[in-house]
Amino acid sequence: MPVYEYKALDSKGKRVSGILDAESPRLARARLRSDGLYPVEIHSSSQVEVALQEPGMASRGLQMGRFLRRVKPQDRAALTRQLATLVGAGIPLVSALDTVIQQISNNALRRALVDIREEVMGGSSLADAMGNHRWLFSELYVNMVHAGESSGALEAVLHRLADLLERTVKLRNRVQAALFYPITMMGIGIVVLAFLLTYVVPIVTRLFAEAKQRLPRPTVILIGTSDFLIHWCWALLLAALMATLLVHRILVTPGGKLWWDKLKLRLPMAGSLYRRLVIARFSRTLGVLLQGGLPLTSSLAIVQHVIDNSYMAQHVEKAIQDVNEGEDLTVSLERSKSFPPMVIQMISAGERSGTMEEMLLRIAEAYEDEVETRIAALTSLLEPFLILVMGLMVGFIVLAILLPILQMSRLLG
Repeated sequence: MPVYEYKALDSKGKRVSGILDAESPRLARARLRSDGLYPVEIHSSSQVEVALQEPGMASRGLQMGRFLRRVKPQDRAALTRQLATLVGAGIPLVSALDTVIQQISNNALRRALVDIREEVMGGSSLADAMGNHRWLFSELYVNMVHAGESSGALEAVLHRLADLLERTVKLRNRVQAALFYPITMMGIGIVVLAFLLTYVVPIVTRLFAEAKQRLPRPTVILIGTSDFLIHWCWALLLAALMATLLVHRILVTPGGKLWWDKLKLRLPMAGSLYRRLVIARFSRTLGVLLQGGLPLTSSLAIVQHVIDNSYMAQHVEKAIQDVNEGEDLTVSLERSKSFPPMVIQMISAGERSGTMEEMLLRIAEAYEDEVETRIAALTSLLEPFLILVMGLMVGFIVLAILLPILQMSRLLG
């Protein structure tokens, strides 16, 4: 059934918009009128897709499509949790999708769910229907749903997926919240220093230039820095922009991305923190996939594309080859020297006892908790450090301004 986007006026004259499915535009307008809405504009959602494919609009359409189809991770997690609850309550899948669609406010997400519902009504499996919307549902998501449908445990799989998505969102939010204050403070400090050096300092130092006396070295340094920022600020911004573009061009290449991913793992302090994040994602994703009933090699192949680090992904790819040749997973991971001994020992214990997925989820929880603790500790140290640096910079500016004033007062006295 076609899907239409509409703009209409309600009984109070307020403008509303949304999507609905109907056999034809005429029936769509009739349905809107029956709901007490006066249709102003209505068109098929497929017209947008066709327009984006016209010559000369491919690149702009791709960027516009990505922007318009942006779905927050928490929305995807809420959708999965709602669908799992409805399926667990014994509601048929199509009816469950109908209920979820009515509660979704994101137009892009709602449109995708309407398409999925139509495909399911047409005989497709839920996994196949979701697979046609890879911008919304990842390979991990689609394969988990496929395994749940094949084993008859779709509810359990959806709940595990919801747990995984919610945990990922929660960890990301905590990291962002911990870094928000230091980053904001740093940004405000840079703006304040730029204002002092480009506006306040030139006004004050103009008096010193008129006095035509020898200035102390801190004052000379301050005046030189201020003049450089005023006259060459555009060059600094241009150089920063060119450097950013050059680095981006390098990092989008496979070799550049591999070098950068390897460097991130070896950075002092931040490297060990980032490694724990990657291992936590590896462990949680692999544990959830194994819980969903996927084979080990298939799960590792999905994890390889999920961990978002090409250097670690190389080791996972080598582990897939070794496991296919009959080698234990722990042997291959230990040989890579990228996984800590504790992780190797816990996975080995899980292999021997047949509880690998449980061990992997324990590893993920331990590392995620450790990451949160370390970030909190680092930010608690970073805040006073930033205050100290800002104090030293402002103190130097005050000192550079006061020294010639004291010198002039001494001469006058």
